[in-house]
Amino acid sequence: MRRAAFVVALALACQGCFSREAPEAAAPVPVANWEAEAARLIRTLDLPSHLQDSARGYAARRMAEGLAPKPALEQWIRAQRDRGAVIRCKAEVSASDECIART
Repeated sequence: MRRAAFVVALALACQGCFSREAPEAAAPVPVANWEAEAARLIRTLDLPSHLQDSARGYAARRMAEGLAPKPALEQWIRAQRDRGAVIRCKAEVSASDECIART
């Protein structure tokens, strides 16, 4: 009986020790930092200035609706690619750096 109680207590104590998230899952960006995060993500893209402006505007509208910057910009990239635009990462962005154009 004591052993079962010890095992239950140990299991309860260790619940917070192990993350259930995937190891590569990034922590969500706080809403207060969404504008900075959107700007950072846009800087990783190899875009002419008119497309940078378009991406900023789209992200701002979607963030005002409550959508985080990364999914908003992923939607924008898909829409631009559907229109035939080639959206790539800048050459100086390494493969280990996050660039949403790779998705």
